[in-house]
Amino acid sequence: IGDEGNGRAIVSFGNPDASQHVSAYVPGLNTSLDEEFAKNDLGRARDTAIGAQGYDESTASIVWLGYDAPQLPDGDGVAGYFAVMGTSRAEKGGLAYRDFMGGIAATNGNKDPHLTAIGHSYGSRTVGAAAAVPGGIPGVDDIILVGSPGVGVDHAVDLGVGSEHVFVGAAANDPVTKLPSKTQVVVGGVGLVVGGPGGAYLAGDLADPGDDDLWFGKDPASKAFGARRFPVADGPPLVGGGGISLDSHSNYFSPERDAVSADSIALIVSGHSDRLKMEEPK
Repeated sequence: IGDEGNGRAIVSFGNPDASQHVSAYVPGLNTSLDEEFAKNDLGRARDTAIGAQGYDESTASIVWLGYDAPQLPDGDGVAGYFAVMGTSRAEKGGLAYRDFMGGIAATNGNKDPHLTAIGHSYGSRTVGAAAAVPGGIPGVDDIILVGSPGVGVDHAVDLGVGSEHVFVGAAANDPVTKLPSKTQVVVGGVGLVVGGPGGAYLAGDLADPGDDDLWFGKDPASKAFGARRFPVADGPPLVGGGGISLDSHSNYFSPERDAVSADSIALIVSGHSDRLKMEEPK
């Protein structure tokens, strides 16, 4: 734990040096070392550990906050929006994450540990940056992308683990998985500034409803990307009686709110991806 930037924290549920199966989850937008991190991100790593240990006790699950995730709204004003829309934080964070996973691979006492990289939201772009480096992420066997706005590459095979080892969860009502592509930048960009991710989705979907590109590249849940998509709950609708809701973006790890998704993540992390039920790509 440290106070650099927006704060640093690496917390493991289980022993990453002794466990056969180790996962490391990278959070995204608005993550910092604060009460919400303790409530939400630690909870996601804990839930992943509990679920995976139900299939194999030799499991450790880590939450990795080793970079400055974009903040929205940000103290930098409009610059905060460009941080979310840009890749610099993901690229810098990806290098740090890659080094971290290399360390996990080197210090694990098992002959052939099973390592899983997990990216949620902007964190999936960070994992994508790490994986796109020649040689991929050291030691990593599987990659899980949930609530992703794109990962910086257009094909799962470019992530260094083989397309059959890239897994994607995308809720039907998650607006972040529908952020406009850069061909929709004029309409969608205005929507992002005015209404955040929800506004970008509404504007971008109206501009080009058939586009399977997202802000950071090909939609990881699309057929063209070539990953394995696992089923998740639809989540609450974007627009309801209480206005715009992003709750569907936050449920992937929760056994209470999305048991199917949480169990799918647990199966992958524990080395049982062969038991997954698959969903058709978009």
